[in-house]
Formats: sequence, C-alpha cells, structure tokens
Amino acid sequence: MAKNTKTTQASPDLYVLLIGINEYKNHRLEGCENDVGQLRDYLGSSFVKAQFGHIHLRELLNGQATKDNIVQAIKTHLGKAKKNDTVLLYFSGHGAREKTEAAIFRDAEADSNIGGILCATFESMNQKDLYRHVLSNKELRYLIRPLAMDEANRPKSHVVAIFDCCNSGSNTRSVLGELPGNARQVSRNALPGRTVGQFVFSEDKDLVAKLEEQKLTLDEILPQGDHVMLAACREVELAWEREIGQNRQSGAFTTALVRVLQQHKGHISYHELYSRVLNQMKFSLSTAEGNQGQTPQVYVRTRNLNDRYNIFLTNQPNDQPSYGAVEYSEKDKQWRIDLGAFHGIPADQKTAPTKVRVYPLKKKEEAVEVKIDKAYPFYATLDASAAAGLKKDTAYRGELEGLGILPISVFVKGEKKAAGETKKILEAKLEEFSGQLFRLAGQELDADYVLIADKGVFSICRPFDEARPVVKQRSYLDGQDTFNPQAAGDVYAGLRQISRWSFLKDLEHTSNELPPGLVGKTTMYPVELRLYRLNPEDGTERRVPSVPNESNKFILEPDEADGKAWLRIELVNFAPQILNCSLAIMAGDFSFLVDRDSNLLKAPVLMLHEANDRKNEHIVKSRGGAPARLRDQLAEKYVDLGLDPYYRDFNLQGESTFLKLIVSAKPLDAIETFHMKGLGYPKKENLRSKGFGDYKELEDPQLPEVEWDVRTIEIYLANPDYNPEQA
Repeated sequence: MAKNTKTTQASPDLYVLLIGINEYKNHRLEGCENDVGQLRDYLGSSFVKAQFGHIHLRELLNGQATKDNIVQAIKTHLGKAKKNDTVLLYFSGHGAREKTEAAIFRDAEADSNIGGILCATFESMNQKDLYRHVLSNKELRYLIRPLAMDEANRPKSHVVAIFDCCNSGSNTRSVLGELPGNARQVSRNALPGRTVGQFVFSEDKDLVAKLEEQKLTLDEILPQGDHVMLAACREVELAWEREIGQNRQSGAFTTALVRVLQQHKGHISYHELYSRVLNQMKFSLSTAEGNQGQTPQVYVRTRNLNDRYNIFLTNQPNDQPSYGAVEYSEKDKQWRIDLGAFHGIPADQKTAPTKVRVYPLKKKEEAVEVKIDKAYPFYATLDASAAAGLKKDTAYRGELEGLGILPISVFVKGEKKAAGETKKILEAKLEEFSGQLFRLAGQELDADYVLIADKGVFSICRPFDEARPVVKQRSYLDGQDTFNPQAAGDVYAGLRQISRWSFLKDLEHTSNELPPGLVGKTTMYPVELRLYRLNPEDGTERRVPSVPNESNKFILEPDEADGKAWLRIELVNFAPQILNCSLAIMAGDFSFLVDRDSNLLKAPVLMLHEANDRKNEHIVKSRGGAPARLRDQLAEKYVDLGLDPYYRDFNLQGESTFLKLIVSAKPLDAIETFHMKGLGYPKKENLRSKGFGDYKELEDPQLPEVEWDVRTIEIYLANPDYNPEQA
C-alpha cells in the first residue's frame, strides 16, 4: 500500500499487521487470503487515509506466517508505533484450544484450556515441538502490552486486535466430533500442553519464576495492556467461511465487518460496529446448513469504560448514542432494533407501547414512526406493517420515543454560585442527550438523591441525610480554587450511572409461573439460584435458606473470626431446553460487574443444559477459592463476602449486594456492554472481590418453554456493630 501523502504532524500514524493462512498442510482453508485482501482494500480507502499521517502496512501470508515471523513482526513492525499512534493486528486462519498444567492459566479459562492461533507450520496435534507452531492467547497478551503501555504503565498507542478464527472470543469447550470443512478450527479436542518455559515470554526469567511460584494473580504477573479486541465468535461457537461470489470464500465475520465499515466510511464507534456486525452475522449465517451460530465479540480493555463509544481505529471520542441500529433478519422475516428491555423498552408492549423513529444513516429528515412489537433483553422486534416501507439493503438508525421508565429525581443545592453553575450544566446535558434516566427535582422532598455543592466538594446523598453520602465525594475546584465545569460533567456521568444502576436493579421479568410438577423441588423457574455457606472452622457447608415468602432474598451474619461470609453459588436449570445464563454483581457503590475478570461465573455468559441432562451440565457453580488453611482440602470454590467499612463508619444496619440473574433461550450477546465499575465509597475506597449440596435427579414433568427471565436476588450482610440509638 502506498503511504498516505498527508503531512499534518498532528495526525497519528497507523501500523498494520495483516496475517492470513489458507495453506495449512492438512487443514486447508479457502478464504483467509481474501480476508486480508478485504482489509487491505478498506485501509486503502481515501476516508481511512485521511484519518492518519501515514499507514505502515505489513502482510504475512501462508508460509510467511510462522510463529517466529509473527512474533518478530509484532515486536519490530508494530513496535515502532509511538504515543497516540494506532496499531492494528489482524489474523485470519485456524484457532485452537490448548491444555495447560499451569493452574494460574486454567483458573482464568471457562474450560481450563487456553486459546490460541495456529501458525502456518502447524500440521497435526501430534506434531513434534507443537508449541513452536501455536501462538497462545497468553503469549499475545505478553506481546500486546508493550505496544499499548510504556514502561511507566501509561497509555502509549491505541491497539486494536481482530481475529477471524475459532476460539477467538475467549475460550471454547473441548468436545469430540468431526468439524465441517468451512469451520476455522482443526479439532474440538484441546491440543497437548506445554511447560511455562516453552512460551515466548520464557526469555523473561523473572516472569517465568513468578508463574511457577503462583503466589501472585495472573494480572499481577502478566498484566494486560489497554486494547480493543474484535473476535469472530464466542467460546462455544465456530468461525465460518462463506461464499462471496465466483466460487470465492471469505470469513463470514470479516465480510460483515468490512461491509459495515464501508457503509459508515469508517466513522463508527466500536459499540455500533459490534452491534451492526452482530446483526449481520445472525441474519446471514443463521440459515446455513449445519451452522450452529456465530456470535462476534467485542472486548474493550481500557481505563475508561466509555472507550467502547470511541471511533474505530482513530479512538476519537464519540458521544454515547441514544439510538439503536435497525436491521432486517431474513431468517425470521422481521425488522429489529438492537435495544431491548435492558435499555428501557418495556417488556409488556400491550400496557406500555413504545415507538421508534427510524431513518437511514445521515437522513434524519426521512424518519418514519414504527411501533415496537416485542421486547427481549437486548433487542426488540418492530411492527411488520409499520416497517413495510423500509428497504432491506439500507442501514437504518432508530431513536426511541416515550420509554416507559420512571427516571430518578435529583435535587441540587449548596453554595449558591457552585450549585447554580452545576444545575445549568446538568440541565444543558439533559437537554442535549435524550433518553436519560434521571431528571432534576424542584425540591428536596420530591428527590431520590440530593447533589450538594458546598465547601469545594460535591456530595451525593439521600434526601435529608447529608451526614451519610452514598458515593465518594469529589472536588469541584481547579488549581486556582475556582469552580471547574469539568467536575460538574463528571458528576453528571456519576448520576447517569446511579440512574442506570437503579433501573437495572428494579428490572424484573418473570413471566413463567412455577410449574406444579416442581412445587417442593424449587422456588424459582426456569433457573434456581442456590446459596451455600462454608464453615471455615471445619470445612463443612450448609444450604442457606431464603427469607420466608421471599425466595430472592438471603440474610446473613458475618463470621466472628474474620467478619466475612464464605459463599458458594449454584445455578440449576429446571427448563426442558438449553438456556443462556448470566449473573451480574450489583454492589452498594453502584457497580454492575459482569465482565470476565469480576464475574462470579467462569464467563460473562454460560450455557445451562436442559433439566434432564445426565451429565449435570444443567448445573453451574461459581468460581472462587477458600480460606488459606482449607484451600488444599476443599473441592468446592467459595467467595468471601465482607462488609465494606463504609457501613460501619456511617453506622448502617447492613449491606445489600444484589445479583442480577439473566436467563434467555437466545444468546445474551450484549451483556458486557452494561459493565460498570463502582463510583467509590465515601472516605475510603475499597477494592475487593464481591460475590461470591446434595442434588437429586429430577423427574421429567411437563415444563413450559422459556423465552427470557430476569431476577434480582438480594444477599444482605448485617452490620454486627450497628447501634440503633446512634442512627
């Protein structure tokens, strides 16, 4: 590719490494070179060149893509990127799973095997020195970090990694079976493992020693660098090739990705790019014979959670959209918008009908009004008659009108000037961005929360309870002790998070009554959450009963010895079908923890098999550990739930941690987009891991089918130091 002749020094450079392998010795593919060609053509577009000072492109095709060459190209070519430049690493080929004896690696994986890509020299699972032909995700993690972070652990270049191969989302389960020829995986069996010294980071003796000692966490030993990853599929799926004309094959994911990027001329956020590619993948592949589905993934690992709304490759800020992508599903013969109940669309459209203004990209004047037909967790279908005039080959956006959400109310008070300036800024932002979940109240009596601007500090508290702020206080003064408008913008973001958290906590959808055949066996349908508590003195456990007449609430007293409660969770599917399941943690600091690192389960979304499954795959257990002295003798995993010092400091009766149980017959593709870090507790911010029998074989009663179900489960930990006379 010719270098861009643009000379503006302010523009960053783009460093690109494109890898495509068709010519594996025993597992040939057809579309990987074409994938690279599609990316090459896209990067040669005038609108892409205009975004960068220079584009530095290198390709490794077929036999060139050995492990040594890939590693060296990452280090020497991509490694030239400077601060604020962009790095793009793209791979198209076979993916695989690899066994590992390192417990520190196994614990981070859904099936205890690590993922990886197969280099051009791979021949078979029994190949000598197999590790020389496989580049694992842990090795990629090691190689990406110096591209993204400098030696002082500060952000360096913007790194984007794209993988069109099986196992690319995170992990896949290892199951036996023959694979179709157009799937990008050589076997469902995991490859033989290797020693810690056989990874590319074996050159770092200190790192290897720490991995072998296993006294630190994986993030402490092998930290990740900030980056964005787009992947062809999630852990339980394959990546597919499809025909793109004249007997030419290409990756289904890459084809959809490039098509969407071309439609938007590259000016599209990671969030919308993911959503539109996801829709196209569902619609274009769902009718393929033998295809079990392919769900693209997006993983934004940066210090700012809102970076998913930045523009693709340039990483320039882009306001979080108040609209959704509208697409047509050929398989289901219906129009959909990628907003659902989790975005505020009422589940019951009969009693709370919702309308959408739908228009082609950049043609808002052509908007038409369409009714929502049916809402699901992360998308909704549109009324067929109202959408009849839409063209299937046109990209549309949809803006929601009349959401059936009662926003929280916020009253602003305090020092006259600071409170007045803050109120003006909040009013302007609320007017600018539609669909907000909070509004300003005229008096404290009508408010859910009070924002106080006084003595240089913002505090958020409950009405008439100024002594006990609910989140960490923040200064609104700049270096010259004058009012800083940016601080008011930060408070606006915090109030948005509190309002979003409050909405998600209250969101419930339990349309399925407990079937008569399950009365006495469970209190929840389709999925039951069971809570077990460890006795740290003798290693025994007992089932924790829920509060009488409240099957979704548990009340606990902390152990006297360490002030904690060691808990284990089981999720049990009683329905006659496979269900997708997610379990988010909602703590008192207004966090919604659902990403892989902070999740109670081994992945943000897991599959629970049907109730009559004989391998017990209809039961999933929480991950965790155990008290140090019991760690070697306990088979089960537990999570310690402790009372945050905030509740003792402010003499509160106890702390409620909410678990959001989300169940769906269809994939829960977008759950990680709702991940929110906590806003911090007042006085002292604490980082901790929140969260977290005998099972008799079920008879097989007649059970109803399930579409989706959402429940809020409360675990209340009492404060043993609470003094009611001081409340």
